[in-house]
Amino acid sequence: MFRILFLILFLPFRLLYQLYLRLSLVFQSGREVYELEFPAVFEDSYKSYLVKKFQGKEETVTRLELLILLKLIQKNGKIKTFDISLPPLEWTLSEFYEVRNQLIAIKESGKKVRIFAKEGGVGTLLLLTAASESYLAPESEFMVLLPSAEPMFFGKFLKTWGIEVQAFASGPYKSFAESFTRGEFSKEAKKNLETLVLDLRKVILDALTNGKKSLEPIFYRPMLSADELLSAGIIQGIKKETEFFSEDRKVFSGNYPSLHYKIKEFRILPKRKAEVVILPLEGGISGGDFLHKHRENGKIEAFSLIPNLKALSEDKKIKAVILEISSPGGSAFYSEQIHQEILELKKTKIVTAYFKDTVASGGYYLGSAVDHITASPVCITGSIGAVSIRANLQKLYKKFQLNKEAVGFYPFRDIHSEFQPLSKQSVQYLESQIKKIEGLFYRRVAEGRKIPLEDIPKIGMGRVYLPTVENRIVDSLGGLLDAVHEVKERLGGKPILLTEELPAYNLRNKIPILGGLISELKTLESLNEISLLSPIRLAWKNRR
Repeated sequence: MFRILFLILFLPFRLLYQLYLRLSLVFQSGREVYELEFPAVFEDSYKSYLVKKFQGKEETVTRLELLILLKLIQKNGKIKTFDISLPPLEWTLSEFYEVRNQLIAIKESGKKVRIFAKEGGVGTLLLLTAASESYLAPESEFMVLLPSAEPMFFGKFLKTWGIEVQAFASGPYKSFAESFTRGEFSKEAKKNLETLVLDLRKVILDALTNGKKSLEPIFYRPMLSADELLSAGIIQGIKKETEFFSEDRKVFSGNYPSLHYKIKEFRILPKRKAEVVILPLEGGISGGDFLHKHRENGKIEAFSLIPNLKALSEDKKIKAVILEISSPGGSAFYSEQIHQEILELKKTKIVTAYFKDTVASGGYYLGSAVDHITASPVCITGSIGAVSIRANLQKLYKKFQLNKEAVGFYPFRDIHSEFQPLSKQSVQYLESQIKKIEGLFYRRVAEGRKIPLEDIPKIGMGRVYLPTVENRIVDSLGGLLDAVHEVKERLGGKPILLTEELPAYNLRNKIPILGGLISELKTLESLNEISLLSPIRLAWKNRR
């Protein structure tokens, strides 16, 4: 009742704003081209006004903001041509692939998508090959590096120095420790990695060539010039930048798609929107610092994440949460803690996940707790299992005339020593612990994915692979907006308010000053603790 009264009270102001928007569009009648330069990097943290000024960087956008803009362009019937400028892009493979699919959707809606670029790599080529027309500068050059692997093995080197590394793994495909224990891959681990690389290469080549096998050899070349790409028919022409972005084009203003959308969606009495929060989880999994419970980029820390999940659960306005996961794993103990908190969140919200770049081991442990998983087709996932390594430095110490004596040792105490060889009893204990962790992991995946427990070893034992729906490792393939669409369907197709909850940028991050970097500003850390420059709150900072 109060909400309706509020809307009626402010209706005159809303109508005036609507009139202003419509007048803004009047001056853009007759235009057909929308022009956009893609951001070189995506914003991945919330920054206060003071921090932005302190950095002196140009404003950039989040990946979600770009994806929503592309969706608005796709649905806008007034835009006939979409011209894109590509600077050197520092995106991940999944980000290139996701934006590529949005460009294809725009093209399929009947619009002409034109792209201009000067340089780049495989990712930029993925975008160029998705366009209706692609043009390069005469001096353009592209470095091409398709998926491959050249891991280094330190086992023999470490033994030369007297360092003996013991590994305890839950399956023959859990190959992380082999770099430290062997001089080469085991047969099983090598075959698994080779299959992953070839599968990923096939997905990328199919995209680059649009299914034309005859074009594949072009992309094996380490460098490609504009002339080579033109002669192969991969691009449509070579132009100078001023020729591509000619002044005779009738270009819309930069905010045109959002203005058009606001006018189209205006209602005298708008419906209340269900709030959906996207929570990015990126990096290795650990406990973090119990005394400093703020989320940081590139880290998934239980002590900071769990309060966030609790806050989401208690917020009655929020109806669904999408966990955007990109993690190679980490601590099994803290993975289980976060897993349990996600299960608690599911009691009050719809909880789904989007698998982005790499979601393996502990990362998959977290994802297995949700209701539905949407994965990027180029996401590396799996590695369901456990591994632990322990180094014995006794021989290394003795090379340098160093010695330790065990005093008051007791059963299993040697596990915590880097000098004592492991007893048979301790080896058996560590092996049993790995089996215990593996068993719990298997049960969590079986429960979350509704897969019989006896079938888990077929997708487990440390295997890594691209996601597939057939083996039920994920529920669907797509991008972040596909994950959003799935949640919207679960909410009955009603309008939603989409929100990102990004970690706050703080002074302990690297801050550019005078062209250099000041890292770990310990002397100013106290400023951060009282939230003077970078507020850390459980209250949301990115609602749009």
